[in-house]
Amino acid sequence: MPKNQQNKVGLFIKKLLLRRKDVVIENNCIFSGVNFIGRARIEPYCRLIGDPEIIIGNNFYMNAGCHVLGEITIGNDVLIGPKTVIWGKDKEIRRGELIRKQPDIKSPITIGNDVWIGASSTVLKGVCIGDGAVVGAGSVVTKDIPENAIVVGTPAKIIKFREY
Repeated sequence: MPKNQQNKVGLFIKKLLLRRKDVVIENNCIFSGVNFIGRARIEPYCRLIGDPEIIIGNNFYMNAGCHVLGEITIGNDVLIGPKTVIWGKDKEIRRGELIRKQPDIKSPITIGNDVWIGASSTVLKGVCIGDGAVVGAGSVVTKDIPENAIVVGTPAKIIKFREY
């Protein structure tokens, strides 16, 4: 069997095993190094690459076209809007050396429970998003977000807190 077909068969088997855990990964998704703790649904055209691992809690939903890379821990009941990027690394940018030849800088990302990240947002390395936080669509998260904060903008800033 050609290598390409072997990869497709392997992916099919992996997805079938995940369905037993109530994890649904739609077509045209790429994932490796991902540990699903409970139920999850990943819409089409998403890419999740653990570097070394992405841990995803129960009742997780990711809309289409998202890219996730790095050492990332995601809590329970998290919703992620379409075209969101969660990126756990970037490059050194010292002068005198080509940027492409400089090493990656990696830092883990933590996303708490009951978090909603709106469409087309970006979450950068080293950030911790607290339980109950809401990230408005198109925001760029560069710093930690406290519990129940609602943030918007580039860079994301707190505009208020959720009320119970």
